Amino acid sequence: MAHLESMRYRKQPGGNAGHDEATVISGMSSVAAGTPTTLDSDDAYGADGAAGLNSDLGYSYEKKDLDFSTSSTLAPFAAGDRQHQRFCISRNQWITLGFIVLAAAYVRLWRLSNPAQVVFDEVHFGKFAGKYLNGTYFFDVHPPLAKMMFAAAGRLAGYDGVFDFKSIGLDYIAANVPYIGMRLMPALLGLSMVPITYVTLAALGHAADACALGALLVCFENALLTQSRLILLDASLIFFTGLTVMFWALFFTESHRPFGNRWWGYLMLTGVNLGNALSCKWVGLFLIATIGVWTVKDLWEKLGDLSISPGQYVRHFVARAVALIVVPVVVYLFWFQVHFSVLHKSGDGNAFMSPEFQNTLDGVNLGHTPRDVYFGSRVRIRHDATNAGYLHSHLSNYETGSKQQQVTLYGFRDDNNYWVLTRTEADEEAHQNSTNPHELQQIKDGDTVRLLHWRTHRRLHSHNERPPVTTNDYQNEVSGYGWEGFNGDSNDHWRVQILEGDSSIPDSKKKLMAIHSKFRLIHVNQRCALFSNRKKLPKWGHEQVEVSCMKSAKFPKTLWRVESNINENIPAKAPLAEYRRPSLIEKVLEATAVMWRVNNGLTKSHPYESRPHTWPWMRRGMAFWGSDNRSIYLLGTPIIWWLSFVAVIIFAGVQVVMFFRDRRGFHDRLLGARERYMESVGFSSVGWVLHWVPFFLMGRQLFLHHYLPALWLAILALVGSLDLFTRRLSRKVRQVIMFALLLATVRMYFQYSHIAYGSPWTRQGCERSKWLKSWDYDCFRFPELGATTPVAPGLKPNVPEVPMPTAGAPDIGGEPVAIVRNKNGEAQHVPPPAQNFDPLEHENKLNKPAPEIHQDHLNSNSAKLDLEMKKKATTVEPGSSDTAVATNEEHE
Repeated sequence: MAHLESMRYRKQPGGNAGHDEATVISGMSSVAAGTPTTLDSDDAYGADGAAGLNSDLGYSYEKKDLDFSTSSTLAPFAAGDRQHQRFCISRNQWITLGFIVLAAAYVRLWRLSNPAQVVFDEVHFGKFAGKYLNGTYFFDVHPPLAKMMFAAAGRLAGYDGVFDFKSIGLDYIAANVPYIGMRLMPALLGLSMVPITYVTLAALGHAADACALGALLVCFENALLTQSRLILLDASLIFFTGLTVMFWALFFTESHRPFGNRWWGYLMLTGVNLGNALSCKWVGLFLIATIGVWTVKDLWEKLGDLSISPGQYVRHFVARAVALIVVPVVVYLFWFQVHFSVLHKSGDGNAFMSPEFQNTLDGVNLGHTPRDVYFGSRVRIRHDATNAGYLHSHLSNYETGSKQQQVTLYGFRDDNNYWVLTRTEADEEAHQNSTNPHELQQIKDGDTVRLLHWRTHRRLHSHNERPPVTTNDYQNEVSGYGWEGFNGDSNDHWRVQILEGDSSIPDSKKKLMAIHSKFRLIHVNQRCALFSNRKKLPKWGHEQVEVSCMKSAKFPKTLWRVESNINENIPAKAPLAEYRRPSLIEKVLEATAVMWRVNNGLTKSHPYESRPHTWPWMRRGMAFWGSDNRSIYLLGTPIIWWLSFVAVIIFAGVQVVMFFRDRRGFHDRLLGARERYMESVGFSSVGWVLHWVPFFLMGRQLFLHHYLPALWLAILALVGSLDLFTRRLSRKVRQVIMFALLLATVRMYFQYSHIAYGSPWTRQGCERSKWLKSWDYDCFRFPELGATTPVAPGLKPNVPEVPMPTAGAPDIGGEPVAIVRNKNGEAQHVPPPAQNFDPLEHENKLNKPAPEIHQDHLNSNSAKLDLEMKKKATTVEPGSSDTAVATNEEHE
């Protein structure tokens, strides 16, 4: 944006220098006293916008670099003092913008109450708003700001947080939900994008008619319209993206006054809104990359500007580092602090978080326990990585493998979670023969232990059998083996390996301590580590989480912690341990890590998912809602999508051609628009690339709405290109071109408005609108022209009146999922019904606690299971790793 930093000037000795001899200077320019100034006046349609330049200035606009119309967005310079140049928008432009905003208000707010039912992902974000109002902690894959904005809108509208938004199609009116007030918030944000677009284009140096065209294109773009009328996050993301780009462009209009109040204001507001965008969705990272690339470019250009001293350069660097790195991080942390403060009650999001995190929530009391863990202690051991529960066993046997007693992870706290840490047979004998056999001995890193299940007297055991669910060769079954009075065997031996400790207690990495020490249990014989990855057992395993012993397992899923430690011999004044309360940064880092993990796991198919290469040409949209003869389907305005994509591609092609021609000595000026083209359209195009290309690296589910921030930047590139390359045309021809584009856009807006607003349509009109066969909105739900019934005779509607979200996805891509026959007997493809996208469906299933077990029923099987295990032990097959027991002696 160097042209905005100081415009482009050339020195004209005697006022006679021709264009080919001009010297273009960027940066603050010295004024040659007494040097006359000439102003190029043969602009395409006037140079009145620059007429305010004082003829005493030693530099003038160069026509090849600037070509302002009479409605230029730059105010005239103060006579004789270029330091007073200010960006401003004229009164007439404000009036024009006001009329455009009024038109946009009608377009964006019309029939906001329709439909009066839950639509698409309102299922999730409406529910989250209710949890904010109730203060109940939940987990979501997105940062909190946009959801908190919906909660605030709901509170102002009178929403009490009771309605659960459980499924698509639920009636708002019957439940007395103030949904219009909640939808009004994103609608106003979407409406705000119209003036934001206007001001952004103006700040980038474009003419007033181009600014008006850009604002109107955004106004009538159907995908932006559809997304901003519902309780969805993208309107907030796009709004803060627009604010960021607008303030960034305004910042460059103040570059001739570095470190002034406006300069600092625009720079800081850029940083604040970078943080806001990131706090809505992580797509804001692409915006940070966009601003970051242009910042590097700007600083690189300043590095070569000899008029900037080293001290000034350092100030520029530090100012940008603070505003564009520190400020966004602070804003991101601030909104998370608000998020955690509001969600202070224990809720269904607890299962995603660590015990330390849960300890900060009201209603969670994990208490404290003796710190030092000794041989003979009765302990409850928690799996650290999954938060799925405690190492557990009960009086039920596996139905596969060894058919020994089940060992699992269990989310509830009960006595079946307790294990007694004992020595091996040899170590116990040596200890009993020592001088002080009753002395407490703390377990240390490297000690070998046995874990005796407190309730059933089985020992934690592993052998060369495959687990019931995870049947990999490198994983062994873990079971409870033995009975009261049985001494056990070497397959009960586990070595304690402490990997992590509390930095405030150095000994916690050497000696086993409750809560502070994170350790592995390594099976001595099999060389495998006690492991779990949240895979659930079948119903015969009470749907609890499988525990296995994995060879070469990754550390995180083999880490365990002692949470409760009981030993009658521990002194009363022994040190205690409890979960500490993490700091804000630690909580944010943990939440961010869980969000990242869950996002990467979103690989389940969805009937309306799409891949990034299909977005620019809008191969396919996605169904949001359907009922009788109405439907909401996310589809953009084709001419805007296609031309904006072409504009970006043309920019890339032009840059490649210019690069090679420059190398050959041909310094093309592109009709005098080259500098502006690179700075304005170049910025938008780079932003488009950085908002689109990263999606190719993602393996998760993606949808068309992920393209919308890139679309807005592409619209800026389209309008900027059209403005710059029509300035050499006559005013009439230029305006005809712009009006034709606007007219085509408005026509398409009306054509596709039926699926944007969910308003009635005809089947014939619907079919005519399908320019691409892959646009699979359902035309059979609409009545034929002149029909008096919603559905043609003999043809049942193929989508239920209240479409329900389903767990499975019938298909992906653009292919249909069913075929029906119309009244003429012709085969017709039927698109899938609207389905919400639940990013936590899989995680919630994993985190759902297993049903509580009726211990009395299990205890009644105790004698029977003992007999079965003894019988199996005495008839063990040759080659088995378990001890054959005829008498209670060890033979292994």
